[in-house]
Amino acid sequence: MLSVFALWASLWVVDRVEGQWAVLQHATQATRLMDVPAVRLDASVREGDVVAWPSGRRARPAMEQQRRTRLRARLRKVQALASSPQVVQFRAVKNRSDHRQDHFFHKAKREGFAARSVYKLEEIDKKGQVFRRGQHVLDLGCSPGSWMQYLATTVGPNGRVAGVDLKSVRVNLPGHAKAVVGDAFALSDDEIRSMGAPFDVVTSDMAPATSGNRFTDHVRSIELCRRALEVATRTLKPGGAFVCKVFEGEDAQGFFEDVRRLFKETRRVKPKSTRTESVELFVVGTGFVPQVVPPDARGEADEVAL
Repeated sequence: MLSVFALWASLWVVDRVEGQWAVLQHATQATRLMDVPAVRLDASVREGDVVAWPSGRRARPAMEQQRRTRLRARLRKVQALASSPQVVQFRAVKNRSDHRQDHFFHKAKREGFAARSVYKLEEIDKKGQVFRRGQHVLDLGCSPGSWMQYLATTVGPNGRVAGVDLKSVRVNLPGHAKAVVGDAFALSDDEIRSMGAPFDVVTSDMAPATSGNRFTDHVRSIELCRRALEVATRTLKPGGAFVCKVFEGEDAQGFFEDVRRLFKETRRVKPKSTRTESVELFVVGTGFVPQVVPPDARGEADEVAL
């Protein structure tokens, strides 16, 4: 005859019946499950009934079996998706985001600059000595403001730095540096003069809203660069300089040639602080030579425009 303890230890509750197997839950240990052949139970047994089952005759644990089944299904799904383009693209984006906070990011944060891009401009300046004390500089696409911070320090209080961007600049700037919110390509001549024109240097760190399509992004970048060059030709002093970010691609050489026709010296710069995966480079033109258009040519151009 079984003892009271042994009888109590062998009591199980029928949790559910699934096909040829019944899942039993221990009467006192809710997490203890086992599945047994349904044919071993009385035909009248229903879910919720308490049955006595010899503790030594446990079948494989139902919970563990279900867990392993779910894991195997998940593994098959992951293996099937691992090589899909969507997963590869996500992994690449994630890797880029993991590397955003690199050495230059932390350096900019320590030194109080708005963005790591300041070190690109610093390297361009050191290589070409573009900026000097007392200059007037126009910065196109100036947000978040790191270039303006560098320029304000470089030109000094006797110089002047004007910035234009569709987004506001939130960093503190000294009195001789001012950023305005607006379209850099829609500024009137009076507005440009009020900002300090003519300028010694025009800079552009503008970039299009990237689409993920490299060719499309490149074409949009070239369009921005050409418009920035137009602003530079309208506002630069003779002998002035132009610094412009451009995305590499088949049309970059054409833009480089356009800049070279207007400046005595033109070069490409890929700063060390540029991320490895980035397609951006900078075109730097120095010694601006204004193009004098003959009156007859201007009249013909006006007629064509009409």
